[in-house]
Amino acid sequence: MKTIRRRDWRRWAVPMVVALGLLSVGCPTDNPQADYDLGFLAGFALDAWYWDGYFDGYDTIDFLPIYYDDSGIPYIDALTFDAGYWDGVWYAYNDGYFVDYHYAFIIGFSEGYDNAYWPDYLAFLATDVHTEFLNGGWADGYHDGFSEGRVFGANDWEQGLPFDWLDALYDYEDGVDLYFVEVDVGTGAYGPVSLYEYGTNPLAKAAGVRRAPRDRAGTPAIRRTGGEKDVDVGTLELYRPLDAVAAADLNVLPAYSLRSYRALMLDSTWLERVNGYVAPAKNRTPHVRGRAVNQTTAE
Repeated sequence: MKTIRRRDWRRWAVPMVVALGLLSVGCPTDNPQADYDLGFLAGFALDAWYWDGYFDGYDTIDFLPIYYDDSGIPYIDALTFDAGYWDGVWYAYNDGYFVDYHYAFIIGFSEGYDNAYWPDYLAFLATDVHTEFLNGGWADGYHDGFSEGRVFGANDWEQGLPFDWLDALYDYEDGVDLYFVEVDVGTGAYGPVSLYEYGTNPLAKAAGVRRAPRDRAGTPAIRRTGGEKDVDVGTLELYRPLDAVAAADLNVLPAYSLRSYRALMLDSTWLERVNGYVAPAKNRTPHVRGRAVNQTTAE
């Protein structure tokens, strides 16, 4: 049974306020861009929409049902306060949905890395099965991260590198791809993972259903390829401080991953791993520690 978090009151309360005249607060001026910007800030500042998106992703734990829903967020193709307001709301909602997926990806990456950082890494890679949910929810993020992390864990064991899943994740984000010829398992283009794209409605048949306000050049992404105008995933506006419910959900220390029965060596909670990533992410610079871009680990 699905857990109803806090979305019901938001869906009624905010539209009611809007109906009572919230959108009329933005009085037209002789600067349409300024009107739009003020509206965007007002809409984006609504934490309720962010957490609505976050828990819509967190509650999606299987192929179906999918709780993503931006159908109540109008799109106005104009430089007005109203257009900016709803664009801001849309970004707040999608930030929350994406952050949930990304937190799950981080946690899955750490546990996949852990499970493959063993002498039998090739056997593990050969038998482990990736499940692709394609909904951008928690389970989707966890399995996507696990599949990419396991290859880095296997690589680091083989190279004799210290156990460091976070450093491996940073390299993965910076575009390092690894591939094991022996078992035909790799990351990125060499692997089975299809990363959830920010702003894409997973319920839609067509890809790329997104709305982009005119003043933002890019959208958040998990990987930095260098040639795209992606917003840095470490920006402060993407990761809002965890509320009590979200923090409690992550404050667990499982003995096993969600995908295997191998005991985890990790001694940090999910919450500690997420905080350990978010805190330095906005300030870090690309780096590679003993790993080469598009590296083939075995000939």
